[in-house]
Amino acid sequence: MLKSSRLALIIILVVVSISCQKTHEIDKNATSIKDDLGNEISLDTLPKRIISLAPNITETLYAIDSDSLIVGVTNYCDYPADAKNKKKVGGMIDPNYEIITSLKPDLILLTVEGNAKQSYVALKNLGLKVFVTNPRDVNGIIKMINDLGIITGKEKEANEISNKIYKDKIYFEELNRSSVDKKCLLLISVNPLMTANHNTFINEIVELSGFDNLYRNEAIEYPMISYEDVTEKDPEYIIFPTDTSDVKGYKKYKEEISDNLNSTKAVKENRVIFVDENILFRPGPRIINAVKLIRSKIE
Repeated sequence: MLKSSRLALIIILVVVSISCQKTHEIDKNATSIKDDLGNEISLDTLPKRIISLAPNITETLYAIDSDSLIVGVTNYCDYPADAKNKKKVGGMIDPNYEIITSLKPDLILLTVEGNAKQSYVALKNLGLKVFVTNPRDVNGIIKMINDLGIITGKEKEANEISNKIYKDKIYFEELNRSSVDKKCLLLISVNPLMTANHNTFINEIVELSGFDNLYRNEAIEYPMISYEDVTEKDPEYIIFPTDTSDVKGYKKYKEEISDNLNSTKAVKENRVIFVDENILFRPGPRIINAVKLIRSKIE
């Protein structure tokens, strides 16, 4: 499933608690909220039945203590562990509309980058209320967390998390001012060879970790690149998010990178960093954990 999850992610990148809680009225100042598409979503009461169509959204709902509202998640929503016990409604780009409607949700949460536009249109045509998030950087992630806090009545919990993320971001930015950025190749995938530019949250993770993304100025957000060009740019480090629990796959990727980029400083000096893809690929509450994880591997 993880391999298919990675394939689904690559395709997407290229194409670009209520059981014991009474329902409360939303404050009059928050009867409506704009999603990241600019659509005004009206909320007369707090939603009781939420479907999350993205792992980062599911993580966020758990983090702000709104998991009891979740009645459905995607096949890829696996963190925290309890998310695996929620009703599955299909994939991120191919959700099962029959299951979704049967769950009678009063709100469906999805993302611009993770879900297909066709899904959004189909859900709207079914008469379902949809809220769309589009976190493109740390500030966007903070906004998403706070938005979900407003929607679920967990503003205090959301603000605590988002404030901590903001303070940590400032801390690492200040820390980086006293050091020299290390030239880095950020790999999104090996087959095809793909990286990310400055308009992505993954790039911000890398920069907060003290690296200079060699492909940050590319015009395309997730450009295809060649081994020849990477060799010419000669990165000091290579960062590759992957399924670190898949020993066979991990070894395969490591050999492929080493064989094709053996003349780069990163390979010659054994500076190829493999990190958990679920932390780096999910724009959510664990964003600073990703920064700390990468930094821990070079300190």
